[in-house]
Amino acid sequence: MTTSLAVRDLTKSYAGVPVLDRVSFLTRPGRALALRGSNGAGKTTLLRCLNGSVRADAGEVLLDGAPCDPGGAAAWTSIYGVLDDFAWFPELTVGDHLFMLDPHIEPTDALGRFGAEHLVDRTAASLSSGQARRAALATTVVRPWDVLLLDEPEQRLDDDGLGLLVRELKMFLDKGRCVVLSTHSDELHAAIDADELRLA
Repeated sequence: MTTSLAVRDLTKSYAGVPVLDRVSFLTRPGRALALRGSNGAGKTTLLRCLNGSVRADAGEVLLDGAPCDPGGAAAWTSIYGVLDDFAWFPELTVGDHLFMLDPHIEPTDALGRFGAEHLVDRTAASLSSGQARRAALATTVVRPWDVLLLDEPEQRLDDDGLGLLVRELKMFLDKGRCVVLSTHSDELHAAIDADELRLA
């Protein structure tokens, strides 16, 4: 199934200070949308509103034209985010986390897509920031979703890791899925031919 994502007049303030002011966009199946802007422009807040971890003050999110509550159970299999607050259970290995998402997968295969198969038996506390990023991105291979949210996924990746990320994103898009990502990387933006939404 392919899904379009539309946002209408999304608004969010913190302590009376506007962060998002009537943000609207449409992302169609097979397309990526790059959120661009300076630090503090609201990119991460927008992603958190879309994955339901932050409640917008006003506005509407629609999947295939139907209103959607990003924090609701119905959105669980449609919208998935790897954001900057991605959390691990400290007592579980990376492989354990992937099994929790899909007990039928081979964790090393998913990790290998991001050059991280050697991390399967490691716990999060033992990972470098770059290793943790690759392991988190591997969850996108096993977790069901139609719309993927990524918060500066290029951060803490070396050139090889960035190349693997681009390859996977292109494969996702070729299958008709949607990707919304914040990024400061012109290289990543161009490599996946993303549309752009600039936040002030």
